Amino acid sequence: MSLFSATSNFTRNDATALRLFRKSESSDDEEKRSKRREKNRVAAQRSRKRQTQRADELHEAYECLEQENSLLRKEVQLLLEEQQRLTDALKAHEPLCPVFKVGWHDVA
Repeated sequence: MSLFSATSNFTRNDATALRLFRKSESSDDEEKRSKRREKNRVAAQRSRKRQTQRADELHEAYECLEQENSLLRKEVQLLLEEQQRLTDALKAHEPLCPVFKVGWHDVA
């Protein structure tokens, strides 16, 4: 008779039941772990998809702003050229204009 069996009413049937219980418990834990991993994997996929969509939206916005910037730069260049033409025309007209002879700033 072993010391264990002498000090306890624990039997072989109890040991078998305990092993089955532990196996069942570890099976439940594994199932919970597996479900948690799957849930995490799906959440990570959603997160990566949102991140990719956001990057695509930012890239599209960047391209629109670049195009708008290019158009505005062309407009600025055209306005500068027009300003130069008008300045040149005014300088060419100045010697012929009687208002300039009096002083156009005095007329106002």
